[in-house]
Amino acid sequence: MGKGKKFSLVLFRVSMAICLFVALPGLTYAAPVPIHSGPQFVEGYYADPDVQNFNGTYWVYPTRPSQVGEPSSTGAKSIDIFSSTDLVNWTKYSNVISSANISWLQHALWAPSGAYRNGKYYIYFAANAINGDGQLGGIGVAVADNPQGPYTDAIGAPLINVVRNGAGPMDQDVFIDDDGQAYMYYGSWGEANVVKLNADMKSLGTWPDGTVYKKVTPAKTGNNDFFEGPKVFKRNGIYYMTYSAGVWVDSTYKVMYATSSSVTGPFVPKGIMLHSDSTTAYGPGHNGIVKSPDSEDWYIFYHKRYLNNPDWDARVLSYDKFGFNADNSIIPVEMAVGDNFNDGDDVGWTKHGGTWTVSAGQYNVASNPGAKALLDTNFSNMIYEADVTPGSTGNAGLVFRVSNPGTGADAYQGYFAGLDVPNQRVVIGKANNNWTSLATASMSLTANTKYHIKIVAQDASIKVYVDDMAASKISITDSSYVGGKIGVRTYNSAAKFDNISVESSQYETENINVSATSGDKHLLFGEGSGPDPNLSGGYGAMLEADAVNDYVTYTVNVPEARSYSVRVGVKKGPGRGQFQMSVNAANHGPVQDLYAGSLSYAELNVANITFSSAGNKSFKFNVAGKNDLSSGYFLALDYIKLIPN
Repeated sequence: MGKGKKFSLVLFRVSMAICLFVALPGLTYAAPVPIHSGPQFVEGYYADPDVQNFNGTYWVYPTRPSQVGEPSSTGAKSIDIFSSTDLVNWTKYSNVISSANISWLQHALWAPSGAYRNGKYYIYFAANAINGDGQLGGIGVAVADNPQGPYTDAIGAPLINVVRNGAGPMDQDVFIDDDGQAYMYYGSWGEANVVKLNADMKSLGTWPDGTVYKKVTPAKTGNNDFFEGPKVFKRNGIYYMTYSAGVWVDSTYKVMYATSSSVTGPFVPKGIMLHSDSTTAYGPGHNGIVKSPDSEDWYIFYHKRYLNNPDWDARVLSYDKFGFNADNSIIPVEMAVGDNFNDGDDVGWTKHGGTWTVSAGQYNVASNPGAKALLDTNFSNMIYEADVTPGSTGNAGLVFRVSNPGTGADAYQGYFAGLDVPNQRVVIGKANNNWTSLATASMSLTANTKYHIKIVAQDASIKVYVDDMAASKISITDSSYVGGKIGVRTYNSAAKFDNISVESSQYETENINVSATSGDKHLLFGEGSGPDPNLSGGYGAMLEADAVNDYVTYTVNVPEARSYSVRVGVKKGPGRGQFQMSVNAANHGPVQDLYAGSLSYAELNVANITFSSAGNKSFKFNVAGKNDLSSGYFLALDYIKLIPN
């Protein structure tokens, strides 16, 4: 189940909190530092990635979809694995386990996971999709002398072929503790078990009480309960279990996590680590976790689905860096979008006209009367950056908020901002199967020279920066198009593109680093049978307050010293309370009332604030009371948005 190779920028992350970056006054553009490249890191549809690092090399073990001769009703009968030393360039090893070397494999080989011990490499896998005792199938194990194989069946039969504690024998993951004891966590159908592995790694041990299977399902609250795919790792003496919740064939699929002080639990749910985002991708889940052997960097590998591909099995592999708060909680992951083309391909890009190639770590296009390449995204308010090298004729640049793309110079709806070398100017305009110029700005431009372009789009406000990130070249107001794909475009010019990145310039409340809470509970809402399309990203954050002066505080990185209109997306309704916002302990704006007779959505202009400095600010939403008609004090928040005045 796989999807996803992305480009995440240090510029966009401060302490891994959701951040917005604009250079400080007086500073010019500095090249961003990429973590990795591309909208997916290996070509093709894959899923359920486990990841290990053996001697400095990363190994990824995914499920692959059915191929010719394998009915979709039974599934794949072999697996491919991938290796990389830099998380950018990947080598594929095909059919390392298949029905050719697993005699009892009949169909449906999936969710492999890797392990190493005593000079041997192991792959544990699920096969044959059994649903009860006495059937041929369950969890198997194969062994090899090298991580790339060839692998052979270690015991000639399933290692686990029974259902205990309601846990389906599948989605296994091996964890070796600090004392060298190996454990295997596994489970689906809403339950999880852990077993001890003996030193031979191919037989099960017993617990001190004589049992073999221990139930470790994270406590169920009725809110994103465990479904499948347990993965355990250890940090600072804490056992973390990540797992998938929701339905794996739709956008409810997500990664949750729980913690424990013991390998056998109890595991206490702590929250959502990764979820669908209507700007980026759906159904991220069934993940692997790995720590860099050379640093404190941690990575989550997972599969996801592109926004506009309805095929549930069209999953691709992704990974993102993630971090921890001071209290050891995991900072929620935001799926990054971009490409630095260091991997030498343009997998994930859709081309409309022109001849596109990747070479020398850049995306190249020959001169063409209107060629576009787009990523499957849906951004509205955004910070979109890229390096653009225009040719000597025509113009080249970035398109955004694009819909209905086709082949042809203006065959799309959306905006274009680019560099016009012949006329020595920066241009911005909009297309709707025709062209409307919106503004130009004079600038000395040299053909075949790299320029850094940044677009900051906030509602109707659109600013274009070139090289100097402190002062925009163009600032316009236009509300024709509110959201859509991002991409690159050329018009009668050869061009090169590099270091592409885009992130929402809204602070999504479900992802912002929550530094303090009071009241009963701070939780995610907008789940239902899927993310709420009325909420940005599909989700919001709820403070289930029970008294005046309960509060929730978010850390927000203010991008530059200036005046902003601070706007907050909310969900009004019965049981909602009133709040007043403060920033760094100073109240701003009037008391806001979220009560309504029925559910509704609104964007509140909470306050106009002049910040004397850039950097992290503490935004506090303090419960101020409740409407006479309200029965509660709940606050339902969607996003925080800073609009430059």
